[in-house]
Amino acid sequence: MSTAVNVPLRYRVPWKKIVLYVLAAGFALYLVLPFYWIVAMSFMHEVDAISVPPHWVPTHPTLENYLGFVRPNAAQELVGGRAVSETPYSLRNSLVVATATAVLNLALATFAAYSFSRLKFRGSQVLLVLYLLTRMVPGIAIIIPFYLLMRSFGLLDTYLALILSYTTFALPITIWILKDFFRSVPRELEEAARVDRCGWFRTMWTVFLPVAAPGLVAAAVFAFMTAWNEFMFALFLTSTKAAKTIPVVAANFATDFNTQFTVMAAAGVLAVVPPLVLALLFQRKLVQGMAAGSVKG
Repeated sequence: MSTAVNVPLRYRVPWKKIVLYVLAAGFALYLVLPFYWIVAMSFMHEVDAISVPPHWVPTHPTLENYLGFVRPNAAQELVGGRAVSETPYSLRNSLVVATATAVLNLALATFAAYSFSRLKFRGSQVLLVLYLLTRMVPGIAIIIPFYLLMRSFGLLDTYLALILSYTTFALPITIWILKDFFRSVPRELEEAARVDRCGWFRTMWTVFLPVAAPGLVAAAVFAFMTAWNEFMFALFLTSTKAAKTIPVVAANFATDFNTQFTVMAAAGVLAVVPPLVLALLFQRKLVQGMAAGSVKG
């Protein structure tokens, strides 16, 4: 009569998963820690922010850095040539310019992308490539002609100069995003609408555009972010708080004479909040639009 021998099972350590999780955690910290440090610094006093070793958690939290944008004290008024007092105006300017750029860019790109996705005409692919080639020209190469053109039309230091500039930057990429997404919309939907005696504009407004909403959101967010983050053209084309955007004003916080890191951090937090909220609100449609625009074709 034989007896069964229990052989202990050897446990295999999942090294691949461990390495993957460690790398993922490290990458997450790499992305999150700088933003956390800016937020934490914005609630610190200047002494705590520049202390060594640094205080990772504010020991005496304060809202003075944020209130300074409304009622700056004597020290804050000297920071960066009135950068503190200009921050609220620059946030308003950036919001107006970025929103207008997104709307104008979306209106123009929708008609162009629909034509490329539904109509077959000679030279369409060449024209699409030419659109992308315009994005390969560095901005520094055209900034002087653009400045002279805006000066001749009397548009310097205005919203319109920035809106026209940013629309030309974002339009080629937006057309490509919407073109591929529009091709994924079934033609049968438009044909069914025409059977119901819907005109082209009514078909677009009630049938086509609602189905293409994820692609439209992705294109609008892309145009908004392009306008919100642009620095060089805003630096050349604006000179007063009437049109200065937040990237230009934020660059003025660091000077050779005085730099308040806590106030700079507070301005950075305020600059990040609008696009962050926009991305969170339209996260699902943004991912759907980007995925469809990159895969369909």
